[in-house]
Amino acid sequence: MKTTKIIATGILVMGLATANLHALDTNERLELLESAMIEQATTPAQKSAVSEYLANVAKEKTELAQALRERAGSTRGGKALSQMNEKKELLRRAEALEKEAKKYQTVSMDMKAESKQVAQN
Repeated sequence: MKTTKIIATGILVMGLATANLHALDTNERLELLESAMIEQATTPAQKSAVSEYLANVAKEKTELAQALRERAGSTRGGKALSQMNEKKELLRRAEALEKEAKKYQTVSMDMKAESKQVAQN
């Protein structure tokens, strides 16, 4: 009985340890899908659609960053130290979102320019 328990526990631990190696974060999956979309877009219509999608993502991220900044600026009851830490975290997240939004906007503009070039040729 004891040996079976040890073997079962060992198999369970090995399974859990290897399962985490293959797991992808949702953001990583989304980035992979987006990069595949960008690479596969060849026609002007496809490039235009991808450009619009990326522009919308940039807009959403900018709006979320603005909401986080507003939330960081509002005061709530509680300890001053925890409020200060929460404010720093919200501002950090807002900055990260704005950087991502700029990246999306840049790629969107590039895709839009490429679609116009392909359409003119």
